[in-house]
Amino acid sequence: MRATLLLFLLISQRVCSLNIAIPHPGKWLGQLAMNDRLSIPFTMEISKVKNKQVIEIVNGKERISLQLKDDGDSVIGRFREFDAYLKFKFNENGEELRGYWLNLNKKTQIKIPINAWLDKTVTEMVSETTNIHGKWRAIFSPNSENPDVTVGIFEQSAQCVSGTFLTETGDYRFLSGTVSVGQFSISTFNGSWAFLFEGKVVNDSIYGKFYSGPSYQTDWIAVKDPNATLRDPSKLTYVENEKEFNFSAIKTLKRKSFDYRKVSKNKVVIYQIMGTWCPNCIDELHYYKELYKKYNDQGLEIVALAYEVGTNEKSQIKRLKAFKKRLSIPYEVTLAGTSSKDVASAQFPMMNEIMSFPTSVVVGRNGKIEYVHTGFSGPATGEVYEEYRKEMEMLIERLFTQYIK
Repeated sequence: MRATLLLFLLISQRVCSLNIAIPHPGKWLGQLAMNDRLSIPFTMEISKVKNKQVIEIVNGKERISLQLKDDGDSVIGRFREFDAYLKFKFNENGEELRGYWLNLNKKTQIKIPINAWLDKTVTEMVSETTNIHGKWRAIFSPNSENPDVTVGIFEQSAQCVSGTFLTETGDYRFLSGTVSVGQFSISTFNGSWAFLFEGKVVNDSIYGKFYSGPSYQTDWIAVKDPNATLRDPSKLTYVENEKEFNFSAIKTLKRKSFDYRKVSKNKVVIYQIMGTWCPNCIDELHYYKELYKKYNDQGLEIVALAYEVGTNEKSQIKRLKAFKKRLSIPYEVTLAGTSSKDVASAQFPMMNEIMSFPTSVVVGRNGKIEYVHTGFSGPATGEVYEEYRKEMEMLIERLFTQYIK
C-alpha cells in the first residue's frame, strides 16, 4: 500500500512539474511577431505517430519535422537542418501555444515571439479570385542602384497559391498562401528564415512588399512573362587565370590542415562552397548526398567547404561536427573560414569572384576546374531543379571518361 502511494506521488509530481497540456491534433495557424507592426504567418500540423507527438512546420509541399524535448513546463522543438529551435508552452486545453523562435546562427540572436492556435475554421471555396498562376518577371528593390531581378513561379488552385522566386544565387524555397480579389499573400518559415510577400495585382502586373526578419523590407514589382529567365548560373563565376587554390587555412573536423591534393588525386571532385546557416546550401547538400551515393564508387569525391558565422574555430568545428552527424553527411566537411564571400574568393584566386553561397566548383581528374555553378535552385523550383540534376549527372559521367593520370 505504501509503495503504491509513493508511486502515485512520484507520478503526480512529475505531471505537475511538467505542466504540459496535450495538444489537439490537426492543423494549427501560427504567427511570428517580427516587430510591433509585422507578424509573419506560418502553418503547423500536430499528430501522433506510434504514440509519439509529431509537430511539423508546413510550407506548401514542404514539411519540417521538429525534434521535440520537454524542458520543465515548456517544449523545445529543434530544427534538424539548422541550428535553431522553438521554445513554447501549450495552454491548459491544448489549443494554443506561446513561446519564441531563436536562430543560433545569427550574429545577433533575437528571440522572436511566436503564438499558434488550433485551426477550427471551415475552409470554403470562393467563387472569385485573381489568377496569378504562371511565371512572372519580378524585380526587388526596383528603385535602388542594384535591383534584384528574379523569376516568380506560382501554382494556384482556387484561393490557395504556392511557388517560389528564382534568383541568381538560389531560390526562396517553398512559399504558400492565399489569393483573393486583386491581392495575395505568401510566406515561408524554416527555422533559418521567415519571409512574407504581399502583392496587389493590377492586370498583368504586381506591386508588392517583401518582409524578411525583424527589420528588412523592400518593394517589388512583377510582370507576367511565360518566357522569364535569369542569366546562366554556369557563367557568373568563371576561371580567369592559372593560380592555384589557396586552401592553406582550411581545416578538417580534426583541426588538421586540409590536403586537397590527396583528395583530388585521379578523382572528379566537387568543392561545395556553403554554410550551415544557408537554406539553399542545405537543399544542395541533400542532392549531393544522393550524388555521392550514386557515383563515389566510380571516382567522385565531394568536399563541403563551410564558411561559418563567427571567428572562434573551436566553436565552428563543434557546430560542423554536430551538423555532419545530424544530417548524416557521407562526404568530407571542412571549416574554410568565416561566413564571407571575400574570404571564399581569396581561396579561389583563379576565379573572378565567389558571389554566392552556395557555389559548386567541379574539378576533373586532371586537377583542372571544369565547371562552376553559382547558387542552387532546389526542389521548390520544380522543372528547373530536375533539369539541373540531369545536367550535373551528365557532366560527372563525362568527366569520368576524361584524362586519367
